Amino acid sequence: MKRRDLIKLGGMAGLAAGTTIPVRAKAATPFAGPYWLMISASGGWDPTSFCDPKGRGLGPNGDCNDYAQGDVGSVGNFRYAPPPDSFPGGGGLFPYQEFLINHFERLALVNGINVGTNSHRIGQQTNWTGTKTVNYPSIGALVAARYGSDQPLPFVANNVHPSAATAGLVPRAVVSGGGLNSLREVALPERSNVFNANASERYLSEAIWTEVQAVSADRRNRQQDARRLVRIQDAMRRLGDIREVDTSGMQDFVERLGTPATPNTYVDSRNDARNLFNQAQRAFAAFEAGITVAAQVNVGGFDTHNEHDAGQYPHLMDYFGAIDNVIQDAIDRGLGDRLIIVMASDFSRRPFLNNNNGKDHWSTGSVMVWGAPAFVTGNRVVGETDDGFLPQPLDPATLLADNDGMVLTTEHVHQALRRIAGINSGDALDSQYSLGVDALDLFT
Repeated sequence: MKRRDLIKLGGMAGLAAGTTIPVRAKAATPFAGPYWLMISASGGWDPTSFCDPKGRGLGPNGDCNDYAQGDVGSVGNFRYAPPPDSFPGGGGLFPYQEFLINHFERLALVNGINVGTNSHRIGQQTNWTGTKTVNYPSIGALVAARYGSDQPLPFVANNVHPSAATAGLVPRAVVSGGGLNSLREVALPERSNVFNANASERYLSEAIWTEVQAVSADRRNRQQDARRLVRIQDAMRRLGDIREVDTSGMQDFVERLGTPATPNTYVDSRNDARNLFNQAQRAFAAFEAGITVAAQVNVGGFDTHNEHDAGQYPHLMDYFGAIDNVIQDAIDRGLGDRLIIVMASDFSRRPFLNNNNGKDHWSTGSVMVWGAPAFVTGNRVVGETDDGFLPQPLDPATLLADNDGMVLTTEHVHQALRRIAGINSGDALDSQYSLGVDALDLFT
């Protein structure tokens, strides 16, 4: 039995909680990109603490941020908030400024997005599907369905987070924990130890394994010839076709997992940053094996209802420190010109402190996209908020502030992401999951 047989049978049997293995009827040409990596900052990040800075004296109570307005800096067209010096442990963090210096030429930012909710689950759904309408696929699942429907693992995720919704368009394979171990086992069924590539770890020798396959094939042929009903013969023939499908891509993916890149010193020293980097390593292994189009990963810690600065800044700096390392690793692997990274959160934080020095939920959001010039116009900032951190209307033609214009929503963001992906107005997927807005050139 070939590995793909087990993959199909495993998918039919619901192998591994949260993991669905797709049934494929023929071998797929390895996918060569562009690849999509979605990185969710779960819990609700605070754009005023990095990409949409305000400063002291602003906000309803004048306490939007604990840094001077005059300390706001800029790199290219991007403005950035300086980390405050008033919270414990504020030293030694990766500076967001460095992230901009390293990547602004391939980075596009949209500020002032009306997310329309301050509910975590709905925010996760809305920011990654573009709509609060139920049963819509995330952008990762949508792109995977458009370009990878014949791939073994078109869409991978680190868990069953709402940000990785599929609407049944494509299987979602969980590449962490037990789900990842199950993938190893179905990709390498002849090994007694899927973590060891040594031939001595096989259940059977190569010669005996070949003989078992031959006997199995002979038995299937005899069973098929004995059937008289055409529909049963056809079903058995299709199953036989599945058994003959090459599964080297799955094996390649599993074996690449054993040789991950090493994170840099900062990322290796920070748990959340190292976790994000490791998740990206699994996504890159799947990309390089040619079996995956899109991957969704996420890190938490951004729900800072208490002591906002002491919680939000370390998580933000670890998030961008890890992505800085992930981008460099992608370039080193030769994936840099075939990779699109989308960065977003559930929603944002209020522009004032609560009684616990924390910030509660707020529905004004920001989204970043990094990619090669073929996909993303770098050094690009679109959208504005006022001093109270509320979205400002824009002229849809010029995308400049206009009191008579329109306020950006997640629908506009995702229509623009679909345009990057080549899913244009009128396409079948775009029509089936319509967002009801015109495409704006937010990222290009």
